[in-house]
Amino acid sequence: MRCPSITSDAAAVESALTVLSDYLSESQIEVGVSRSAAGVPTLRAHLAGPREGVNILLQGHIDVVPTDDGWHRDPFGAQIDGGHLHGRGACDMKAGLACFAGVLRALASSGGLEEGSVTLLVDVDEETGSDHGLIPYIAEHALSEFDWAICGEPSGLQPFLGNRGLLWVGITVEGAAAHAGIPGAGLNPVPVAAELVTHLQNRDRRTAGSPTGSAPFTVTTFHAGTVPNSIADKATFTVDRRLQPHDSTSDILSDLTNAIERVAARHPRFGITAEVIKRWPPCLLDEDSDLARAAHQATQSVTGHASFGFDQACNDASFLSEAGVPTLIWGPGDPALAHTSEERVALTEVTHAIHGYGLAIDALTSAQNRST
Repeated sequence: MRCPSITSDAAAVESALTVLSDYLSESQIEVGVSRSAAGVPTLRAHLAGPREGVNILLQGHIDVVPTDDGWHRDPFGAQIDGGHLHGRGACDMKAGLACFAGVLRALASSGGLEEGSVTLLVDVDEETGSDHGLIPYIAEHALSEFDWAICGEPSGLQPFLGNRGLLWVGITVEGAAAHAGIPGAGLNPVPVAAELVTHLQNRDRRTAGSPTGSAPFTVTTFHAGTVPNSIADKATFTVDRRLQPHDSTSDILSDLTNAIERVAARHPRFGITAEVIKRWPPCLLDEDSDLARAAHQATQSVTGHASFGFDQACNDASFLSEAGVPTLIWGPGDPALAHTSEERVALTEVTHAIHGYGLAIDALTSAQNRST
């Protein structure tokens, strides 16, 4: 917590990884750090039994978003007040990482595993899309050895079966620059771009049967021109489209293309192009799976209440699932407090999480024993 591991601060991120690595190494847990071609580190801690069995992946990120001006305490002071640990990263998601590390140490101190393995994988750029850490790590190493994965993002310690994905699309309208006093000498792209923005904003498509309801095309940025007395040569804007687990990316992009073509047909002298900037896949775990049942039962046991949920945001669970590992989102902390100046996590929830993870790991191992 006291390491200000903002994604862009490489030194602080390395420091936080070192703290975590040293903590795990004290229990003779195998720990290593690999680096992507961009030099971004990913930590892997591994505990294995002497016999084959279920291989479980615990995954999280150690980077945090920057702080804002709303803090009334040191955001990196790790202050304990009123039964809560306060600070940036408390729930998103250093509490989850601490619980994972605590479970690994507890397993190691109790004699280790009889069979199978538990692996902790920690990336450092989730808050900016995992493009230089987890995604290239998976591309290089794959995750085919794992049967189940738990992503420790904050879920109020309720088992979340999945999360939304997203598409970021950049759209450019090409015109022709001119003096603002002689507008007819140019082609002003701003009104055309504004027409397309309005058109997209009116296309609030609803995905039937999805866990989260409507998913509109949301315009998030708009840029044109540099000075007030000149017509810009182009206008650019970005669109955010959240994805439900059963959405078709190709259908959504086709729908966007059709909308662009309709506007372009009314303005043939302008060029309009679109480019996918980022694709973050959604994911969804079967609630009848061994992992979902184990987490539900463990949550019920340690908290007295359990219900399946769904994460409104995007997180690394998507990439684990896309790599073929059935993944559950399950971690301490209120997700509504993530990225806020009130970020905190209840200490009782941290204790419950460690206990719950241990119960779920034991249940998954037991399920393997029953099946064999």
